[in-house]
Amino acid sequence: MQKIFPRSPYARLGGYVHLPRLIDKARLHRKGLLAGYNYKTVGFDQHLLAFLKLDPDAFEQVANEMESDEAIVEWVQKNGVAHSPREIEQWNEAMISRQPDTAEKKARFLHFLREAGGVGRKDIRTYFDLIEFDEGRLK
Repeated sequence: MQKIFPRSPYARLGGYVHLPRLIDKARLHRKGLLAGYNYKTVGFDQHLLAFLKLDPDAFEQVANEMESDEAIVEWVQKNGVAHSPREIEQWNEAMISRQPDTAEKKARFLHFLREAGGVGRKDIRTYFDLIEFDEGRLK
C-alpha cells in the first residue's frame, strides 16, 4: 500500500504556511491513515494552532466536516485570533526557517535525515526541508 502524504508544509492557505498540511493531517487522522506522523499537540501543528488560538479538537472536527479549504479558512478567520498580514508573514518566516537549535535536536535531526536516505546532504538545514525530503518532494 502506498503511503499518503499530507501537503507540503510550505503550502499556504489564508496566508498561513502549514495550514493545508494541518487540514490533510486532520482528515488522514480521522481515517486512520496518519501512521507515523505527530499531530495536533506537537511540532508545527501545535505552533499553528497556538498562533491561531484554536482548540485542536474543534479544528479537527471542522476539517472533517467542511469539504473545501476555503470554508475551513473562513472558520479559522471567524474562530481564531486575527493577525495582520505582517504578523502572519513573520510567523511564516519563523516556521520556514526553523532548524535544530540544541545539540540534542541536531542529533535527532541528523538521525531522521539518515533514515530518510539523506546521508551527507548539506542542503537540508530546516525542518521544512527535512519534511520535503522525507516525503519525496525535495530531490
